[in-house]
Amino acid sequence: MPTPPVPSYVVTAAVVAAAVACYRFAVSPAVRALARHPTPLATGAAVAVIAPLALRPSPLPEQLRWFVVSVIALLTWRGATSDYDVTLPIGPQRRDKLLLLFLAVASCLWAPFLLAWIAVFCGRLRGWQHHAMMPVRLLKAYLAWFLVTAVLAPPPPDSTAGLVLVLGCVSLSHYVKPAWSKARLGPRPWSWAWHNRTHYLMASAYSWGWARFLPSGKVSQLLRRARVVDRPINILTMVVEAAGLVAFLDSRLLIAILVTTALFNLTVALASGILFWENIAANIGLATALGFLPETGYDTAFGWPAALVALTVILLSTADLLWQPWHLGWWDAPFTARVHWQVETVSGAARGLYNDYMCPYEREFGRVEGYFLTDEPVLHGHLGIVWDRRLRDLLVQAGRDRDQLHTLKQTYGRTHRDEERSAEHVAFLTAMFTRLNAGARKSPLPRWLRRLKAPGGQLYRWGDLPAYCGEEPVRRITIRYEERCYLPETGDFVLLDDRVVREIDLSTPMTDLEDNTTCARSSSTAAPTSESC
Repeated sequence: MPTPPVPSYVVTAAVVAAAVACYRFAVSPAVRALARHPTPLATGAAVAVIAPLALRPSPLPEQLRWFVVSVIALLTWRGATSDYDVTLPIGPQRRDKLLLLFLAVASCLWAPFLLAWIAVFCGRLRGWQHHAMMPVRLLKAYLAWFLVTAVLAPPPPDSTAGLVLVLGCVSLSHYVKPAWSKARLGPRPWSWAWHNRTHYLMASAYSWGWARFLPSGKVSQLLRRARVVDRPINILTMVVEAAGLVAFLDSRLLIAILVTTALFNLTVALASGILFWENIAANIGLATALGFLPETGYDTAFGWPAALVALTVILLSTADLLWQPWHLGWWDAPFTARVHWQVETVSGAARGLYNDYMCPYEREFGRVEGYFLTDEPVLHGHLGIVWDRRLRDLLVQAGRDRDQLHTLKQTYGRTHRDEERSAEHVAFLTAMFTRLNAGARKSPLPRWLRRLKAPGGQLYRWGDLPAYCGEEPVRRITIRYEERCYLPETGDFVLLDDRVVREIDLSTPMTDLEDNTTCARSSSTAAPTSESC
């Protein structure tokens, strides 16, 4: 694709600047306000304000129109098929899912409805969670571009080029930000790439509950092979994440980088059980749409002037001035402490209560939810991650030595014990299983369609016990605190601690169920923040 003269880029740069400003100062505040207070009057008024702009013809090419439709469909699938929170009235939740479906169809036909769709998805259906935020931001960027081009009416080629730049920047900023975070972890920008032991992440994911259907001996063999390529994998990771800084030099380069990020996310899922399926689908969709665009007509989206515009936008987002991608930079450690949930059924069978069954809170129950139930100091975040390389090395050195681990926990650990949250959590679980035992419906899908439910993002669905799938009523819930460690020298997985921190007997009647379940939700649901929306 030939590079146009520099003055040809001016209008495209103006479209990009206006679109990201509209995103930051108009669309995002509107989404936050409507998600926090999703009243029909406020939502209708917001849609009515921008409705006149939809009367103007849109310069959106068909290829990008279908991309926007596919992202709406993708996220609607997730929001509409997620399980009900059975501690709340089912009727309003069903209506919210039907409203999401209606607004999805309306948004595909008439762009102003997209504002209401985003507000319902983010607010009522918990769509602000980490894994869905990049596709949501793509839709917000499209809506901002739609409003700007309706007001300014730039020439169609410059308008299309501006949209390509904005959508590409939104996507790739979610990878550049983690690369920047990793570069800041050590004394030198390459410290993480040279010194991180990424195979520890695989080991911790196995301890956490990923791929536990594999025998530990087989996993140890895989880890011994994986540790040999830690540094090449780390370097390749940072190259892929940072590639967005030069993606707009050429259209084929941008398409290749989008496909590579999707393959990168797939590799992360296989290695760690962290599945960014929304990002994978969105990036593949965007790459496909760009591949089908005509070779001419949006030339100012590429070349060194466009790359400078994109670099500016990506760096501003990395500094949290436009949108706020997560940092995702840490040191991997082989030690994990986690809270686990188990149930005892009425027949006496013991089953593991894994995060997939806890949908719509599968993310919370798949990560670090439950530390507030124990007095034990916690050293790390999700999957054993730490932010201090020295602590990582001390954990490796300690191995299975309980005295050294105790010293480390007292020195570096943090106690999360919270009696109020613990009471709310117990009330939530009690209400949930009491109602499920009584026959409450958990899934919005009929039984014969439940395989069509959208996948989750935390694949920790295995453990020491078979999974509970709702096959019979539950009479007892047991919450346990466990510590596990992978020993790099021998390849062994060691259970260091396993104790009960709370038991919930469902045969005991619970009073004031409604009041307790209202507050129980606070540990799992919260209003969207400016960072997420």
